[in-house]
Amino acid sequence: MSRMGRTAGWILSLMLVFGLAAGCADGGNDAERSPEHAEAAGPAGSGSDAGDAAGGEEGEGTLNAGELVYDGEDIKVNQVGYLPDAPKVAVLEGEAKAERFQVVDAETQAVVFEGEVGRAEIDANSGERVRHLDFSALREEGEYEVVVPGAGASRKFRIARNVYYAPFFDALRSYTLGRAGLAIDDPITGLKHEAGHLQDAEARLDIDHPHAPAGTPVDVSGGWYDAGDYGKYVTPGAVTAAQLLLAYELYPEKFTAGQLKFPDGFASDVPGLPDALAEVKVELDWLLKMQRPDGAVYHKVSGLAWPGMIRPEDDTQPRYVFGMTTYGTGMFAGAMALAARVYEPFDAEYAGRLLEAAERAWRFLEAHPEPIVLKSERQDNGSGGYDKNGDQDDRFWAAAELLKTTGDARYAAYIGEKLSHQLQREPVIIGWGSTLALGQFAYATAEAGDPAVKASLRQKLVKAADDIVGRIERDGYRYALSPNEYTWASAKNGMAKAELLLLAHELEPKEAYVHGALDQLHYTLGRNALGTTYLTGSGTEMPDYPHSRMITGTGTYIPGLLVGGPNKFGGDPELDKMLERESPPPAKAYLDSPGSWATNEYAIDYNAPLVFVLTYFAEP
Repeated sequence: MSRMGRTAGWILSLMLVFGLAAGCADGGNDAERSPEHAEAAGPAGSGSDAGDAAGGEEGEGTLNAGELVYDGEDIKVNQVGYLPDAPKVAVLEGEAKAERFQVVDAETQAVVFEGEVGRAEIDANSGERVRHLDFSALREEGEYEVVVPGAGASRKFRIARNVYYAPFFDALRSYTLGRAGLAIDDPITGLKHEAGHLQDAEARLDIDHPHAPAGTPVDVSGGWYDAGDYGKYVTPGAVTAAQLLLAYELYPEKFTAGQLKFPDGFASDVPGLPDALAEVKVELDWLLKMQRPDGAVYHKVSGLAWPGMIRPEDDTQPRYVFGMTTYGTGMFAGAMALAARVYEPFDAEYAGRLLEAAERAWRFLEAHPEPIVLKSERQDNGSGGYDKNGDQDDRFWAAAELLKTTGDARYAAYIGEKLSHQLQREPVIIGWGSTLALGQFAYATAEAGDPAVKASLRQKLVKAADDIVGRIERDGYRYALSPNEYTWASAKNGMAKAELLLLAHELEPKEAYVHGALDQLHYTLGRNALGTTYLTGSGTEMPDYPHSRMITGTGTYIPGLLVGGPNKFGGDPELDKMLERESPPPAKAYLDSPGSWATNEYAIDYNAPLVFVLTYFAEP
């Protein structure tokens, strides 16, 4: 089905299932948000993001699709497919007694491969008896199904060299579709709306700042909408931009001009600039507007009330520039320093602006060595908190990126004198809640710096990757999360572990790291306990009803959005009710419902590690 056709069918389904016209949902009665766009360090204990997330949510899920996703298939596969020369494993769950399986041509049903069913094991995260079906020896490109006597057939999937290019394209292009302040008429997805939040050009300072009193207008137009809401936040914005730029820095051959098929009026005027860099520049330009004259960086832009499930142009409430934090300033400095070296070959003047902004932010941090969080009582009334304890990892990342970009030894000296404790820490997945691994990788790959420190950091990143591989090998679905890591953004966190594996692979190439990263991708794209992908528009079974004001408000299904995934800890009324009623195992605590922002919302930082991983594997 074409994308436009899928959108039409989705709108009809929305109307039939929910009894209301898409785009007309009453979004009032928003409630304060629990930790959301997070890789939660709280109950997860995985050293990942914690804190409130953006997007306020209806306490009464008006679009009531809140049912546990039906696990109707016994044979779980990556529904997008597999690379010809890579391992290929399906997972059989249940009590089927068959000892052999077949792979058949999806069209002719001719048997193309036959193999033995693996030994049974109990997967703790799903509560299932699972067996592996290994067909790695099948390398011929085509469309197939896996068949097991007594268990039926799997979803269709492809084996092809370019099998991951479509999700790569969709996931990367999702940022284009989430630009703020621009009208769009997209011929690919059918997304069409007028320019929204033009009032951001004169947003008002919420509190007094050293350079201007509360109420002063500030131009903070542009950038990307963060998630299912219309807020714009420095911390996820900076970390997202950094991961996309790091993907470009490591794999530049994967990005070209014209690649994203920009809608009219969206293309860059910088000659030869790859589309991905043109897109990230949209967010960087907004981040530059969020910097105070003294180098510190404001926290976020939003209104004082959660908007309803409406189109962006219909959210006409006044917008405010809220807060300032040193952790956000550190993330800003790290992202800008990285960006400066990426853009230098294309636009030296712009790269100079980025580096100057990074150095100005760094001077503010040097002058203010203790954490600072400026926040008003009303700041989170209509947007997510993105609160964080401490800023040392962000200062470390900023210094490491500045060291790598400038080669100035004073940054290495500062790290050795002021941030030496960060050198002893073990890596955790990348996110706005922890930028440590970004700093570790930057320092480890810098030309300047202490050779002994670089060697130590490389060793830490490699050991972290080895630990992830060990966890994968103990999981029935070969997913890297432990039971308590099925929390906010579990789907994102799996991709972030894949990202760490690929970063370690850059330092010490190992086939196990690449295969482990693929295993996380297989899980995200359907080889999981629920047999659904967690990426809109990819696979046969996918999130049909993400929590998104853009999707619901415009009535347009948008592909390429990674939703949060299973969350055993709850966090929205629909999910909490389902958990109480069903008591599902961790890997099945998911709702495909617009009312479940704790499991079914997209965010820009969710997509960032997914794009990074897909960049490595995608071929046009």
